[in-house]
Amino acid sequence: MMNTATYNGSIADLWHYLQGLSLSPSDSQWLADKLVQNTKMEEPPAAKKLVFPHIDDDFKPSEAVLARVLGPVPEGFDIDKELELMWEERAK
Repeated sequence: MMNTATYNGSIADLWHYLQGLSLSPSDSQWLADKLVQNTKMEEPPAAKKLVFPHIDDDFKPSEAVLARVLGPVPEGFDIDKELELMWEERAK
């Protein structure tokens, strides 16, 4: 049976502690499986970070672009989908 003592040392100390235990092969396998399982846990997806390309200070957008950008957003407009499409187009 495994010892459930509280541990507060370094990784090396933990390794020495584990080596000092008299673990059966099945207990060793259980511990190994738990450690591997822990490394395979999915991390939550990182928040999307929007990175804008460099735009010169003297850049003046056309009237057509201003009309599309400054107007109200149409109902049902999916901003995330449009941003993804925009970046895919720029990557081509």
